[in-house]
Amino acid sequence: MLLTSQKWRYVVEEPFSGTDALFEALLKIHRIETPEQREDFLKDKGAELYDPFLFNDMRKAVDLICEAMSGGKRILVYGDYDCDGVTATSILVRYFRSHNCDVSYIVPNREEHGYGLTKNIIEDVLVRDPYLVITVDCGITNMDTIAELKQKGIKVIVSDHHNVQEEIPDADAVICAKREDNTYPFRDLCGAGVAMKIVQAMGIDKRFPVSGSVWRQSVELAGIATIADLVGVVDENRTIVKKAFISMKDPVNPGIRVMNELLMEKGSVRKLDETFISFNFVPRVNAAGRLYDSSEALNLFLEDDEEKAREAAVALGNQNDERKQIEAGVYEEAVKQIEDIRRPDEWSLANTKGPIVAYAANWHQGVLGIVAGRIAAAYRRTAIVFTSDSIDPENIKGSGRAYGDYDLFAALGRVSDKLLNFGGHKKAAGVTLRKKDLLEFMRALEEDAKTNPCESETDDELEITAKLDFSILNLDTFAKICEFKPYGIGNKKPLFVTEKMVVVNVNDMTDGAHIRLDLADSKGSTQNTVSAVGFGMGIYTKILKPGDIIDIAYTMNEYTYKGKTSVSLYLEDLKFSGDDSFLWKKADIAEDLYRSGMELSQIAKLAKTDLAGGLIPGKVDYLACYQILKNECKGETSYADIPLLARLVSSGSGVKVTPFKVARCLEVFSEAHLIKLGVLSSLRVCIRFLKTEGKTDLKQSALYMRLLENG
Repeated sequence: MLLTSQKWRYVVEEPFSGTDALFEALLKIHRIETPEQREDFLKDKGAELYDPFLFNDMRKAVDLICEAMSGGKRILVYGDYDCDGVTATSILVRYFRSHNCDVSYIVPNREEHGYGLTKNIIEDVLVRDPYLVITVDCGITNMDTIAELKQKGIKVIVSDHHNVQEEIPDADAVICAKREDNTYPFRDLCGAGVAMKIVQAMGIDKRFPVSGSVWRQSVELAGIATIADLVGVVDENRTIVKKAFISMKDPVNPGIRVMNELLMEKGSVRKLDETFISFNFVPRVNAAGRLYDSSEALNLFLEDDEEKAREAAVALGNQNDERKQIEAGVYEEAVKQIEDIRRPDEWSLANTKGPIVAYAANWHQGVLGIVAGRIAAAYRRTAIVFTSDSIDPENIKGSGRAYGDYDLFAALGRVSDKLLNFGGHKKAAGVTLRKKDLLEFMRALEEDAKTNPCESETDDELEITAKLDFSILNLDTFAKICEFKPYGIGNKKPLFVTEKMVVVNVNDMTDGAHIRLDLADSKGSTQNTVSAVGFGMGIYTKILKPGDIIDIAYTMNEYTYKGKTSVSLYLEDLKFSGDDSFLWKKADIAEDLYRSGMELSQIAKLAKTDLAGGLIPGKVDYLACYQILKNECKGETSYADIPLLARLVSSGSGVKVTPFKVARCLEVFSEAHLIKLGVLSSLRVCIRFLKTEGKTDLKQSALYMRLLENG
């Protein structure tokens, strides 16, 4: 159970009741001030692309490519197995094929070769006997293998976007904006974005021109990869994605066209935007490299025959279904391991501050990153998931996903003496270490978290763009907000708050997993309502009831049903507007005063309540708390905020309890060995019910007896 609320921090404090005023405020938030900036940001195609020759070594790379092409020499494109690597490979291969070059490509197998141009695949490269090797979406850390290629007389161009660890390879050209001496004005392109810049440079050079078809396909593929690889959708990336969506209205790449047709069936309400690409298109492309090899994904993007491209698209869909099953199994096992009561206290969720780490020898390496992402989202903690290295059984390989503003790459760098290898960026990273060093690595991360906090104070904080009046929750406002698309990292979808909404109806969705509310303005008629959906917030169906007054944090969306389109709100968080009494509104202060040693009688005076009424639980309170919480926790480790637990208990039992009473009940249950209790902050706790035999006498708790005496 996850029942927590977040802190709300407002970018703009004053509420908006007009759409035009909101639009101007959003422009200011994006620091769009001049007419030129406004035009570049808002026009459909975005600003112009930067000159690719601003990249270090781009002129060297173009001259070397032209030399190879004019001499009819063999070119090998070496990529990566994820969506970014596959699209980057496809961009360059399609360009070279358009000039009938002697071009081939290699994308490694995750299980057999690992990531990058490693020693495990160098023989496959040498067998091709290339004159020129161009890496895409990899290579920046492969010093030794690139040196080996150079020693054998092979020319090498490295194109990559990952962080440089110490130095760059001794290649003929290194095109990467993360190098220390970088001269390119934008550092955050993805791998396919860098490949697209090479094609752009070839077009500017004109010795081997770029056709309109090849260029549009390069943009389409780079746009998909930009969304897939979690790079910032700002600056040049924003322009690439905008241009990609314009081209993909009628895609030039046959694979993109058939995949869109399969996923956007007739009558579908799906729209071609970043959400569609992220949640529908990209997982299918990634599935191939996760489970097998990337051949079907490459077939999708490199095949000119639409029927063959369609076969590849269908195969990717089937592989994605299989990936989901494998991922679900690994996630379930990882959660059980993390929450196992036999897990040493040293690594319990309540006692650690560093990233959550899970490991099993038999987990599928291809789904580790997804599972790490799900764990990070579920526990609001950075997570790294490991399994045995398929290449070297003495080693383990892991994939990590960062939560909030935590810089995973930087943290790994600070403990790199415990690692064999690592790479990636702030949000996602891969790591290899010796199996015997896992605990030492975990302890090093935990120590690092003490001086470089793993989850900063802002990680559990929602950045609210602005407050909106109920009156402007309409399609006109939604249309204005959409002018700021495409959304993504660096250009988050705006998050709004509307206060004092009346709950008109409460409905559960998907067997209680989600919630849908009909909400009205507390100052107006309850006949005029707006729908709000809370994904993963099904627990609130047991707390909310019609007539409750709540403040909601949400993103604005649209929903089409039977041809009618209306605004729909996607909930991010909610707070109750009703009870202003001290024990509710200042529950954190009451807890801090109690833990500082203040007498209960003094807290009662401050709260203007009597001891039994608001502070000291009675038998009925203990019973209600135990029964409701045990039923809702379902044997899982649960994170919860005490005021929300108090509302859950009150709603489920009919016994009105205060947050202060619930906190005391939990402490008594902990002393009586009924639960494992971790206090994470003034009002946030981590709970796990323990297995017990027979009845437990609460009198074995010293706190219970002290409270009984005070009562």
